[in-house]
Amino acid sequence: MKSILILLSIFFLTVRSQTITVLSPSSGSEITPGQNVTVQLAFGNSLTGVEHVSAVIAMINCAGAPCPTDASDSLGIPLFAGNYTPQYHEQNLPPYENFTVTVPGTLAAGTNMLTVAHFMLVGASAVPVLQFDNVTVSTPPSASSTRRETLIRGRRVYV
Repeated sequence: MKSILILLSIFFLTVRSQTITVLSPSSGSEITPGQNVTVQLAFGNSLTGVEHVSAVIAMINCAGAPCPTDASDSLGIPLFAGNYTPQYHEQNLPPYENFTVTVPGTLAAGTNMLTVAHFMLVGASAVPVLQFDNVTVSTPPSASSTRRETLIRGRRVYV
């Protein structure tokens, strides 16, 4: 019984040390609706065999409300869904992959959340693991979201 608990503990700690991380954009970064942004996803060094299956990058439009604390309930608007194959690029960084995504033009100004879901198979028995990470980002008002008041035939209209 003790050996099973020890093995489960080791497995849990191994999986916890192998997590997806959003390196870029960093928390608090400013992103502009309608523009491209590079999302850098890193995965820490692994002693256990890991087969990366896929990743999803999405954006939660918080629209002036507090953003959720994590993305495990809803990812938001999908920006990318597909293969994830992190590679070593620099010695001082873990393996990572860059994705260029377009920020939705309808994203509300203020604080929003970039979310990531990562599916992988861990170990010789290919245990399925689904992980989440997120960063909050700042979105400035877009030129199209700035409304001005004008009078047309004596009526107040916002354009």
